[in-house]
Amino acid sequence: MKTLTLNELKEICKLYSIKGYSKYKKNELAKFVAENLDIPQREVENLVNSYWEDRLLSKIKDAEDYFLNDKVLIDYFDDDIVKAQVGDYDVKIVNLGTKDFTYYCDEKCNDYQYQVKSGRYPFCKHYPAVIAELLYGGHLDITEIEPNYISGKVLESLMSMVDARRKLEGTLPFEGRSIQEKLENLKSDFIKISKQNAKIAREKYHDKPERVFENMVDDAFQLLEFETIPRHREHGWDMIVIGTYATPPYIIVVECKTAANGIYDHIIKSPEYLVHLKNYCIELCKEKLIGVYKDYVKYMVMVGPDFPEEIVEYCPRFQQMSNMKLSFLPASTLLYWVEKYRENPIITHSLAENLFKKGIIRKKDIDELFNKAEKHLQSIINHAKGSLRNSMEEICQHHTDATYIKLDEITLRKIIKGIITTLQPHLLKKGLNEATGVETISIKHDYYKLWEAVLQALAHEFANILKEHSLSQVKPSDLKKELTKSLI
Repeated sequence: MKTLTLNELKEICKLYSIKGYSKYKKNELAKFVAENLDIPQREVENLVNSYWEDRLLSKIKDAEDYFLNDKVLIDYFDDDIVKAQVGDYDVKIVNLGTKDFTYYCDEKCNDYQYQVKSGRYPFCKHYPAVIAELLYGGHLDITEIEPNYISGKVLESLMSMVDARRKLEGTLPFEGRSIQEKLENLKSDFIKISKQNAKIAREKYHDKPERVFENMVDDAFQLLEFETIPRHREHGWDMIVIGTYATPPYIIVVECKTAANGIYDHIIKSPEYLVHLKNYCIELCKEKLIGVYKDYVKYMVMVGPDFPEEIVEYCPRFQQMSNMKLSFLPASTLLYWVEKYRENPIITHSLAENLFKKGIIRKKDIDELFNKAEKHLQSIINHAKGSLRNSMEEICQHHTDATYIKLDEITLRKIIKGIITTLQPHLLKKGLNEATGVETISIKHDYYKLWEAVLQALAHEFANILKEHSLSQVKPSDLKKELTKSLI
C-alpha cells in the first residue's frame, strides 16, 4: 500500500466504502487502508499491481511526444550500456534486461528527481522513449531481451507507439482513423472526465483526468475535421486547432480545464489568469510563427465542463490585451457538435469560424450553425446548377439537333471550369504548380457530404437539360440530312 499515491489510496477508500480516511496523510492512510480493506490478500496484490501498471502506462503515453516527433537520439548502444538524448535530457541505461539494471536520467528531469528517486515510479517518461527508439531502429529485439519494467499491457502500449511511428513514416499501412471508437469514447466518458472522474481516467485511459480530457478534446476537434497540434511542453497552450479549409486559414489556441463541480470559474476568481492566456497566444504561438502565419492566430478557446454566464465579461478585456477573440466551449456543447456533425457532416471551417467569436458557445449556437450550413449548401448547389445550365444553353443554341448535343474538348473544359469556379473556395482550392505553371485543383475530401449533394444536384440538372431538349428539339440530325439528300 505504501507504493500507492495519496489520490490512489483515497480512490480505494471510496471504491470499497472505507470511512474516516480524510484526516490521514499518505503513510498513515496506507496503513489505515491496509487494516480496513476487507478483501483477500490475493485481491489486494492484484489491486496494487493494477495501479502500478496504470502508472507505467501513463509514462508510455507521456513518452509519445518525444518518440513520435523524432526527438530521441541514440548516442551509444552496446550490450552493457545505452546513452541517448530525449529532447533536452540525457539518459543512460546500464545492463538493460538484466537484474543489474540501472537507469539514470538528467538531473533537470523533475519526474526522475521526485518520482523515480522516491520509488513512486521505476522510470520517467524518457526511459520508454529510448526503448521505443531502440525497437524502432532495430537495436533491440524483445524476443531476446525484455526491457526492465516493460511487459504485458505496458509492452503492448509501447509496441503500439512504435507501430504508430512506422505508419507515420509509411513503413506500415494505416488502418484508418478509429472514428467510431473515438466517438463512442466521447459519448460515454467525455462529460465525466471533464468533471475529474479519476476512476475512468485511470482504468480505461491509464492517465490523469486532466491529460485524458486534453486528448479527448483533441479527438473531438479531429472528428470535426480540424487539424490539431498537441502540446509539446509542460507549460503553455494545450493544443493548437487549425481551420485549414477556411480562406484564409485560422488558428485557435486551446486551453483545456477540468472541474470536479462541473463549473470552471478560475478566471472570475483570478482575473490575472488572462495574462497567462495572452502569453500562450502571443509569446508561445503567434511570435513563434513567421510571415503570414502570424495573421492566422485569431482565437483563444477554453474548453471545460461548463462556465458561469458572467465569465463573458472578461472577453473584451482579453481582446484588448491580445487583439484576439476569447470564447468558452462547454464539453456538452462540443460533444453535441461532434455528434451532429458525424451524423450530417456539412459544416465548413469557414462557417464554423463564427462560433469562436461568441462568448460561451451553447447548443443553440450549434443548431444555428447547421441551419446556416443547409442554406450555404443550397447556395453552392444553385450556383453550380446555374453555371451548368448557362453553359449548356449557350452551346445548345448552335450545336444541337434532334439526336445530339455536340461538345468538343474545348467546350467541355469551359463547362467544367465554370462549375469549378462556383465551387471555389467552398469545396476545392485552385492553385498553380510553380515548377510547371500548370493549374492545380485540391479537392477538400473531408467535405464529401457536400460534394455528394452538389454532384447529385448537377447530375439531376444535367438530366433535366437533356430531357428538355429531347421534348423540344426538332432540328434534323446530320445523318437524316444526308439520307434525305439521297432519297428525295
